[in-house]
Amino acid sequence: MRELARVVVVVAVVGCGGRPAPVALVPSSARLPGPAPADPTVRGAAYLTLVEAQLQERWAAFLEDCRLRLPRAHPLNAPALVTTYELAIGRTGAIVSRTQVETSGNGDFDTAVADVLADASPLPAPPRELMSDDELVHLRWQFARDRRQAGAATARVVTVELPLLAVVEGMLGRGELVRAARRVAAAPASDPERAAAASRVMVSALREALDSPDGGARRVAVEACGRAGVRELAGAVRAQLASGAAPELRVAAITAVAALGDHGAVPVLLAALREDLAQGSRLALARAAALVALGHGQDAADAVRAALDGGGNPIAVTALAVAPVPGLADKLAGWAHAGDRATRSAVCAALPSAAPGHAGALIASGLRDPDASVRAACAEAGGRGDRTHPDGAIVQRLRELVRDRDAAVRARSVAALAALDPAHPVGGAQDRAAEVRVAAVRTASEAELRGLVLDRDADVRAAALSALIALGGRATPAAIHAADDPSPAVRCAAIPALSDLGLLARLARDDSPEVATAALLRLTALAGRSARTAELLEQLAAAPAGSAERARIAFAWLLAS
Repeated sequence: MRELARVVVVVAVVGCGGRPAPVALVPSSARLPGPAPADPTVRGAAYLTLVEAQLQERWAAFLEDCRLRLPRAHPLNAPALVTTYELAIGRTGAIVSRTQVETSGNGDFDTAVADVLADASPLPAPPRELMSDDELVHLRWQFARDRRQAGAATARVVTVELPLLAVVEGMLGRGELVRAARRVAAAPASDPERAAAASRVMVSALREALDSPDGGARRVAVEACGRAGVRELAGAVRAQLASGAAPELRVAAITAVAALGDHGAVPVLLAALREDLAQGSRLALARAAALVALGHGQDAADAVRAALDGGGNPIAVTALAVAPVPGLADKLAGWAHAGDRATRSAVCAALPSAAPGHAGALIASGLRDPDASVRAACAEAGGRGDRTHPDGAIVQRLRELVRDRDAAVRARSVAALAALDPAHPVGGAQDRAAEVRVAAVRTASEAELRGLVLDRDADVRAAALSALIALGGRATPAAIHAADDPSPAVRCAAIPALSDLGLLARLARDDSPEVATAALLRLTALAGRSARTAELLEQLAAAPAGSAERARIAFAWLLAS
């Protein structure tokens, strides 16, 4: 305020004969009332009020000096005087720059404003949410000679925008996912960089989820990366293959690395495959399939052959379905007749891939096995046979087995016949066992399906509803009813037939992660990615960090078109 005081004193002191005249402080006008407060609904109102506390006191002192020391007609007492500055404020509150954007036309008045601003820095540290793209908070502040003075009511926060994509990448690089999400959400749909920037945010949300302690979030993120083809996160997905992860998460990661074409995962998969085959882990089947998908089928087959050198390891035998080893027909026949029931079942589970030329005979033999688990496995294998020219003897035996005393055998036989001879369905919709009724939906009539969607068993209801939806026609009423089913499986089955956005939005908040994910995917697909971008980004910003909810939102956006 030194320069401010100098201005006032110079214009107020009158020289007379070299001796200063006594200064009489006679007010030239009434004291100004305090400025109006900031509108609490204005963006940044709380911060504007804090800044006012530092600026207004200094500015009011200057105006009071002018009122007391200068005559009413003095230019500095003209009530129309007003000047405006734009202030750029850093993270700590320092005024990084001040730019005059409106002049009062009076140089002394404008100089007084500059002096007030120089004395007031630093201002209170601004909140992060007011930062512009240049990491500064910009305020436009008016200094007036009338009641407005330097009050917050005439100030406002100014937003400075830079090219969207670079700004978002900078925020994400600093770990500011929420700010980045909200920045993109606020961007106009016409911004050519909006889609790319939103994609960066969604991928970052998946990256965050993959590092989360929440296993559910990691699983959703893994599935999202695989289905949406997020190859830049292949390394983070690969990390989920570690033995410490839950088995279902590892299976999802194995599927995802195969879908991503991640050849970097091959050594990890192969080493674990050898260990899983030796220990009899069912993870071996998923690993073998992934290696085949990645072009390393021979490596998988070699690992399976090595595991079988010690005998009929059931898991290794089953793995022949995805990684067949030539020349094992005789061994398979021996295991099918003399192995324990787990090995006999595994032989059928591997057919017909494991022994194309001998599959029919082995399946036919297994369909007469005294053990129900073997008959069931061989019935399922029968359904994988030649559907153009099915083996008549196998078809006949399957028709006999639909009356088997064991429910699993009946169910697998009904399903196999639906594949081999769909023109002559064998029924099963009234079977006392739920798993048989589930198998029967493949060949059930529409009338039968409408009855089965009301079945007492949830699995039957879910299977029947899916089959009814696949038929087309009038499945929507049944799906709407099923949306309130107590079973998550049934609610999931209903989602593909739902088009009510409100209903889907409710299901997207379902307690079941599977239902919530499926509903959000459907909702986003129906509404369209562009139309849902802002809303999804705001939801993502509000969701807990590293949560399954954030991962689902990213999944839905990335998979939509």
